[in-house]
Amino acid sequence: MFGRRRSRSLASLGMMLATSAAHAACIVVSAHPDGAALAHIDVDARDPQFRIAYVHSVTRTPVDEIYRVEGDAIVQAEIRFVEHGPGLPTAPDAGGTFEHRDGMFAMRGKRSFDTIVMRVDAGQAPKLVASDAVVDLARWGNRALAVRAQAGSCDAS
Repeated sequence: MFGRRRSRSLASLGMMLATSAAHAACIVVSAHPDGAALAHIDVDARDPQFRIAYVHSVTRTPVDEIYRVEGDAIVQAEIRFVEHGPGLPTAPDAGGTFEHRDGMFAMRGKRSFDTIVMRVDAGQAPKLVASDAVVDLARWGNRALAVRAQAGSCDAS
């Protein structure tokens, strides 16, 4: 009987460790500049990517920014868009690529950030997508937000 109870306890511990390992990073969305945390989103350790998608304020065309969490850093892996506009790249960073294919521009590289500060507006339909979570970034109103990563699960926050 003791052996069975111990096996169940070990299995439970294994499941808890697997769950915490599956979410090895947390994205924190906060008000800017005051820093009040608004949302914590777990990022799957097996695929530590997230996206920020929105409609460009000038061209009114979709933009899709793809990031990867590396510890406490955010690395922009790619940005895709239909039409050039203010703030969008026209050439790659050193070591990156820039191409136009299938009606889309794509800039790939490894641009690293500690924090991404952005101005959101409901008219641009800004969304942050990570793992199974889809966060409407305009839900807190038209304002400035900061996005940062922290190593470990959001449960540890």
